[in-house]
Amino acid sequence: MPEFFDTHTHLLDAAFDPDREAVIERSRLACVRRIVEVADSPAGWPKAIALSRACPAVRASLGLHPYHAREFEERLLLGLERSIRLPEVVAVGEVGLDYGPHNTATPHDVQQRALERLLTAAKEWDKPVVIHCRNAYEDLLGILRKTYTGPPPAGRYWGVVHCFSGTPEQASACAALGFAIGADGPVTYPKNELLRQAFARVGPAATVLETDCPYLPPQSIRGKRNEPSAVLEVARGLAEVWKLGIEEAARVTTANALDLFRLA
Repeated sequence: MPEFFDTHTHLLDAAFDPDREAVIERSRLACVRRIVEVADSPAGWPKAIALSRACPAVRASLGLHPYHAREFEERLLLGLERSIRLPEVVAVGEVGLDYGPHNTATPHDVQQRALERLLTAAKEWDKPVVIHCRNAYEDLLGILRKTYTGPPPAGRYWGVVHCFSGTPEQASACAALGFAIGADGPVTYPKNELLRQAFARVGPAATVLETDCPYLPPQSIRGKRNEPSAVLEVARGLAEVWKLGIEEAARVTTANALDLFRLA
């Protein structure tokens, strides 16, 4: 059985309070060998670290979601830097831009300034970033080009654009800058042909798997709670796009994720 890596979860969400340990055990039985738990606000940072200490398969990523960009201040970076040095913490994120209808209270310029500062700090700390982007890919690309002016070191990525939802051209542009592209449940939805074209264009060499659970379940459990074991369906969907066996799709995307988070 191939081994899988779920690069983006929210296992500390209240949706998992009744059965969190069972969910993690199901992921183990499904050969999901590694999980990155993403804490998107300072209140969640210590909880993600604690989960990673309690579960050897889990590592933590600590960030500030664009929903919380108004909370950004320089002293936040001091606390983040202390935590980011811990061995359980593998990335900064999620951070990014969200111009969607649920984030109208946070001005775009406020989000952009917070993102620029967080990316600069992550680069100084030599940590990859986990990027959230909704309806903002051109602005995101402008900021990435300004921050990352050259390719990453061999065998590395600057970070991952998680839950990618842009065009094939935008996916190629992100990959060309040295970023992995995160694929999750929506790639399996029948109407998302343009999204499948994006992953066909960047190919397996630039792709990592994720669930973003409990959100964005793949087609077979659409409308239900998502969990890490469902990353297998994402892998199957991509294997069809790439005309590969699921074993090869799992092997390449897991290797990419290990490189991304420097766990190889």
